Amino acid sequence: MAWRLLLEGAGPIASRIGARGDADPSRTGIMGSNGYVSTSGATARLRDLDVVANNLANVGTPGFKRSESIFRAVLEASLRDAAGRPQAGAPATAFVSTDLVGTDFASGSAEHTGSPLHAMIEGPGFFEVEAETGLRYTRAGNFSVNRLGQLALPSGEAVQGNEGPIAIPDGFARIEPGGEILDANGGLLGRLKVVEFDDVQSLQREGQSLFRAPEDAESEVVDQPRFTPMSVEGSNVQAADELAILVMLQRAFETNLRAMQVDDESTQRLIEGIR
Repeated sequence: MAWRLLLEGAGPIASRIGARGDADPSRTGIMGSNGYVSTSGATARLRDLDVVANNLANVGTPGFKRSESIFRAVLEASLRDAAGRPQAGAPATAFVSTDLVGTDFASGSAEHTGSPLHAMIEGPGFFEVEAETGLRYTRAGNFSVNRLGQLALPSGEAVQGNEGPIAIPDGFARIEPGGEILDANGGLLGRLKVVEFDDVQSLQREGQSLFRAPEDAESEVVDQPRFTPMSVEGSNVQAADELAILVMLQRAFETNLRAMQVDDESTQRLIEGIR
C-alpha cells in the first residue's frame, strides 16, 4: 500500500517532494497527486513532531531557545509567473515542506540560583565562549570554574571577557550587575563580554544552548551590558503550549495518513474496475 511508504521511511518521497519540490506523480507511478500532497503533509508533521519533542526535552535547559518549523509550499513558486500570477495550465496543488527550522530568540524567565558565578543578561546579546572549534555564543549564564581555573560553561568552554578568558585563581568569585567579576577581596578579575548580532536568525545552533556565527555575520560588543547576578535565563519553551502543539500535530499526522489510505483505496478500486 502506498501509505505504508511513510511508515517504513518517507525518505524517498520526502527527498522528491520536500527537498527539491520537483515530484511528478505522472512519472513516479506510485500514487496520484492527492496522495503526494497527503504524503508531503504527513512528512512535514513528522519533522514538526521531532522539533516539538526536542523543545519539550529542553524545558529545563538554561539559555535554551525553542526551535520552530518554517513552512513553505515547495511547488508554489514554480506555479506562478514573475508577477505572482498563476501560470497558464498550472496544477492547482502545491506541496508543503518544513525542511527549514528557525529559532525563537525570545528571552526566557529569570531563575534565581544563588550562585555567585551565575549571571543573566538583561536585554539582547550573547555571552561569548571559546570552544575547541572556535568562538560560540550562548544565553546560558550557569557558569562554573573549569579545570584550567577559568570561568566557563559546565561543559568546559571558557567564558570570554573584554580581554579574553577570565581566570579565577582561588576558585571563588562573584559577578556584579555591571559584569565585573570580583575575587574574595573585591579585586577585579575581569569583565563579562556581551556580543550583539544584527541578524540573530543567521546564527546556527550547535548542541542545546550554543550558537555559531557565520563568517560574514555583523556583530558588535555591547558597551555597558547589565546583568542579574546569581540568576540564569531559563528556557523560553512553554511546556503547556508545546504539549498543545504536540496534540494538534499528532491529529494532523493521522488525518494525512487517512487521506493517503483513502487515495490508495480509490486507486485500487479503479484498477479492479478496469480489469
